[in-house]
Amino acid sequence: MGLPIDEEEIPLDMDDLSYNSQQALLLFNILPDKIEGMNGIWLGKEYAGLADIMSIYEIDNRKEVLDLLQICIREASKVYEKQREQA
Repeated sequence: MGLPIDEEEIPLDMDDLSYNSQQALLLFNILPDKIEGMNGIWLGKEYAGLADIMSIYEIDNRKEVLDLLQICIREASKVYEKQREQA
């Protein structure tokens, strides 16, 4: 459209992330959500079976991937909280 491109506004591609970050996002998408029954509040992710999933996907650096998964969950929690406040 002839407009200058602002590099800061271009979303990251999965390939731009480190391998461990990609694995953490994979786990984030695989693990089921925990939702509070009456109010439908998002409580995080269900960790049951996490070790098995990590084994299936042959995740080597489990501690770092788990740390990155926790960051994903914290950030998602902030987004869900903000959506709930706006509703």
